[in-house]
Amino acid sequence: MPTVLLVDDSAVVRRVLTQRLVAEGFDVRAESSAAGARGVDLTTFACAIIDIELSDGSGADLADELLQRRTSLPVAFFTAGASAAVMEHARASGPVFAKPDVEPLIAWTRTAGQPPPTK
Repeated sequence: MPTVLLVDDSAVVRRVLTQRLVAEGFDVRAESSAAGARGVDLTTFACAIIDIELSDGSGADLADELLQRRTSLPVAFFTAGASAAVMEHARASGPVFAKPDVEPLIAWTRTAGQPPPTK
């Protein structure tokens, strides 16, 4: 079963997205902060979903860091909004989906969340 890294500082969003992703057949590793996400082993994840505005930093900056560690990691953002500059920065790493509409994000995850190739 593919695993999704979910990074969002809202407990409600983490719970709702985790439930939907599990219903779609994914395992979920949910982190509430950029610091928590920095500590995970990225090799096991099929994709990452990141809130753009985290309580301890920018989700777009976090995506940059994660992609430096694993360039093939599909990344998407789920956000209630951010400045135009931050949104542009995020879009350079992956698609941006607007909260609370979860369905387009789930559709992206079905495609991007395929298991990583085995070596």
